[in-house]
Amino acid sequence: MIQAYKKFWQGTFVFNKRTNRKDFWMALFIHLIIFVILLKGYNFFNFSSYFQLPLLWQAISSLFLWLFWLYFLGSLLAYLALTVRRLNDADLPWGLVFLNLIFVLGTIVLLVLNLFPSSLKGAKFQPFELKRKSAFIASEEPKGFSEMFKDYFKNYFEFRGNASRRNFWWVQIGWGALTLIFIILIYASGQFDQVMFGRDFIGTVLLKLVFILFLIGSFMPELTIHVRRLRDVGLSDLGLSILLGVTAGMTILYRIFANMIKMTYSTSHYQLFQYLMFLLVMICWISLIIIELMASGELKKVKKIHYL
Repeated sequence: MIQAYKKFWQGTFVFNKRTNRKDFWMALFIHLIIFVILLKGYNFFNFSSYFQLPLLWQAISSLFLWLFWLYFLGSLLAYLALTVRRLNDADLPWGLVFLNLIFVLGTIVLLVLNLFPSSLKGAKFQPFELKRKSAFIASEEPKGFSEMFKDYFKNYFEFRGNASRRNFWWVQIGWGALTLIFIILIYASGQFDQVMFGRDFIGTVLLKLVFILFLIGSFMPELTIHVRRLRDVGLSDLGLSILLGVTAGMTILYRIFANMIKMTYSTSHYQLFQYLMFLLVMICWISLIIIELMASGELKKVKKIHYL
């Protein structure tokens, strides 16, 4: 079942192969369980906020809702690709995937169609298989800026392998520049709309939507390239998991705590604690940046010198 779910993510951009009925329903089962957990978490904490610790529970419920939408949008393309591969396997027209546009009824009809057994005619498509660990072969170092971004999106869900310091930081500079451009455009457009119309007009709303989609779309390749960069420096899988996990966890906790304080209008009572949390978050991020600035294998060299 776990293997089927791995195929679900690895096949995000694979539409020209096929997925058998068993793998399809196993992957969909885990996919739906995650949806239910996130929705139930949101409903539980949102309901609890009416009775006890309202601000804390409300903040946690908002986190669950945010994770739900992030997972939904992030997995949308993977779900569509999985459905197309299942239709290929049953020798049904791939265009049936657009039945999803018919709210509820179309999706139900499509799921029923995906119950059909594999067709002999569907054998014209190669079965989609998981990449083996040995299947990842580090390509040549991208020379141009466009090649770096092509490599960045090509390895969208590739956590294996390494990312060199040069490749990583040029991509980060490009990503940061795009983010800054979006922020400036949204701010300028918003100011113009306020002067002309007194509210955000359709141009600003569309810019915000595109920016949100850009952030969601770049979340996974950002995560994978950070993992590959940390591995390239010489950090073990456990070490990079702890570093990234603690950094992300501390950042989320700080934002939740800051929002709670903002809602209670009582910053004076928690200033010291908020300041200490901010310092911990900064230490985590600075540590992450320093390690990612290291040369390839530098941490391994430090370990060898230490043992000597």
